[in-house]
Amino acid sequence: MIGITLQKKLILAFTITIVTLGTLIGIYSYVDAERIVINNKKSEMVDTINRIDININAKVRGMTELAQNLSMSETVKGIMELDENERKELKHESYIKETFSNFVSSFEAISDIMIVDMNGTVLYSYNQKFSIMEKDELNQYYQIAFQKPEKANWIGTAKALCVKNVTDDDIVVSMVKAIQDKEESKNLGLLVIELNPDIFSNLLLSNQSMFQNQYTFIVDEKGDVICTNKHMKHTWLSNMEENFEKGIRKFELIWEGKTYYVCGQYNGVTGWKTFSAVSLNDFFPQSSVLRESIFTLVFISVIIAWIVVLLLSYTMTKPINDLSEAMKEVEEGNFSLQLPNKRRDEIGHLIDSFNFMINKINTLIKEVYQEKIAQKNAELGALQAQINPHFLYNTLDSINWMLIEREEYDISEVVISLGDLMKYSIHGKDSLISIEEELHYILSYLCIQKNRLEERLEYEIDIPETMKGYLVPKLILQPIVENSILHGIEPIKRGGKIWIKGREKAECFYLSIADNGDGIPQDKQEKLMSELLLKEESESIGVRNVDRRIRLHYGEEFGLDIKSKWKKGTVITLCIPK
Repeated sequence: MIGITLQKKLILAFTITIVTLGTLIGIYSYVDAERIVINNKKSEMVDTINRIDININAKVRGMTELAQNLSMSETVKGIMELDENERKELKHESYIKETFSNFVSSFEAISDIMIVDMNGTVLYSYNQKFSIMEKDELNQYYQIAFQKPEKANWIGTAKALCVKNVTDDDIVVSMVKAIQDKEESKNLGLLVIELNPDIFSNLLLSNQSMFQNQYTFIVDEKGDVICTNKHMKHTWLSNMEENFEKGIRKFELIWEGKTYYVCGQYNGVTGWKTFSAVSLNDFFPQSSVLRESIFTLVFISVIIAWIVVLLLSYTMTKPINDLSEAMKEVEEGNFSLQLPNKRRDEIGHLIDSFNFMINKINTLIKEVYQEKIAQKNAELGALQAQINPHFLYNTLDSINWMLIEREEYDISEVVISLGDLMKYSIHGKDSLISIEEELHYILSYLCIQKNRLEERLEYEIDIPETMKGYLVPKLILQPIVENSILHGIEPIKRGGKIWIKGREKAECFYLSIADNGDGIPQDKQEKLMSELLLKEESESIGVRNVDRRIRLHYGEEFGLDIKSKWKKGTVITLCIPK
């Protein structure tokens, strides 16, 4: 984290925070929504079981009342009193057919109604089935009916008592009611009502399923399934009844790798139990859609938040980066830099402080620079004051020798040159003059030196006309020419010569003063250049002052360059911007 930029740190921190929060919110939203939906569905399942139980009570109660009314009707008693010959004609009696047809039509699940006497003989069958095949079942019917003769008793699922064909194996839901002679307190026979299980299931369970794969079924007291909306596995039923016997009405069971939620209800009227089972996966089939929607929304929110973080981090770090780059420029010496600022926050205040600081530093630098210029001008004045008496002495000495030795009128030329020199050095307050003016001064100076040294001094000036209008610091050539004569020409016996040349480039021009004197030894030359570069005090005051004045006026990249070879001469070049 140490080498990471502030912007990347902000992006990383915000991204981790947003992704973590988004993921937690998405997971919590999905889990909470799933929990609410499943709890609601479980409550609705309980309501469904209660509705089925209410429907059972209504249907059973209606069926029971019909059976009780039918068992006590005059029609049934009349059938019980008929002899065998009269019973053969019974099926042709329209009023009997009408009575039982009305009864059957009132409950569409009835498949057959039978009247059986005490001997096991079928006296009447609505579907004309008179041959009893299940004697054991009939005996159980007698036993159950006569234990509670005043009630209609539900047997549950069983084989049909009578079948038309021997191979038939019809399963029905049976109800029996004892037929009694109340005056004599005597059992006369049985009223047996058989129901079609499929139609009975539709009556009780139709439109009572909430889920596509919901299993709902009704179990009688024997544990046999009376009604069901789907075929069930027997292993389910045993597991359900085992929990039901323990008093657990709502529970979960696992079958074939799936978890099912089961609700149970006991019916006190019939003794039947109603169960409904639904896979937990079917409770919330849209869970995958909801999960995808939530996580898609979270993903989109994270992306949007991340874009906002990018923009925010860029907005926060860009001015800081600009400020950092500006500081680097200041380190490199750019004190005129100012950062534009429209912000009014803490970063904006920091930029304002930076701009104020740079302005203050720039002002201080200018003040120090101007003080240095003033100091150098004072040094220049002192140098001029120092040159004038010395030069005047030499000039007068020359005149003296001319008068004694030659008695020639050349003295007038020397006097004129002396006057020009004194006039140039004393008058004029401008620190910058044209090269043409400076050359006029140098010619006067060389004229005097020529009269002093005679044939020992020659000079040549080659300055292009295009350069003569350029401005240079005043008295910039005289100290160099004086150095050439003093240290280069005078020590040699042969004739000496000085060349003053000029050349220019695109952005600067060069003035070179060369002589053919003894030159400067290598060690002294290196020492002199080192003193110039390090701005140290030097024995060559004139050369050092010229170099410092050029650098103060134009910058450190300008100044003097010295090249010399022992016994071959010296070349001093001045580099000055246009």
